[in-house]
Amino acid sequence: MRDKAHPFPFDTESKLVMEAFMKATGARLDQARREVGGGGDVQRFSHGGSWQSHHSYAPDRVDQMQTIKHETRLGVEDIMEDQLQVIERTAEEISSSMADSYAKAFYQMLSNTCEESGNVIDGSAGSLGEQMLKAIEQVEYSVDRNGQVSLPEFRMHPDLAKRLHSDPSLRDPVLLAKAEEIKALKTAQALAEEASRKSKFRCREQ
Repeated sequence: MRDKAHPFPFDTESKLVMEAFMKATGARLDQARREVGGGGDVQRFSHGGSWQSHHSYAPDRVDQMQTIKHETRLGVEDIMEDQLQVIERTAEEISSSMADSYAKAFYQMLSNTCEESGNVIDGSAGSLGEQMLKAIEQVEYSVDRNGQVSLPEFRMHPDLAKRLHSDPSLRDPVLLAKAEEIKALKTAQALAEEASRKSKFRCREQ
């Protein structure tokens, strides 16, 4: 029963609803994040907001954690009037807006990294097949936690993706053979580098 001192006597229930709302929104955002950046090699940091990769193109660089903030309002009045669909609508709105912000930040980070490292390809030089081959040559392969080589992924504009299905230069036998040769070489290099990295840990243990 409502009264002037306590107009909304459902604080416990309201807290449970909000916890469920945050959990559902977080699950949607996590799924969207995995679709953009993958989820197999996520690193979580428990201490501080900075990290340094000694195996990157800039080993002395220290990166800072970035925060993405969004705000939404879920009115109690709507719930009291039995407008429960507002919960689902609000969860969809906040998770979608946060996913969009994450995707923009993710691709901006990739763009900045490529610009800083000089790992950029001139899109006006050569055929599409030659450009893709050059991209394959400049990418370094890595090895995942299971010891398997992770092949690179290409992220591109939808218009360019359509050209992949129709551009004849991508079916050039010479370029295809060269691509397979590069793939085999970089796979072998990645495995050798991972073996060398692991051997250092074994030496320390001994």
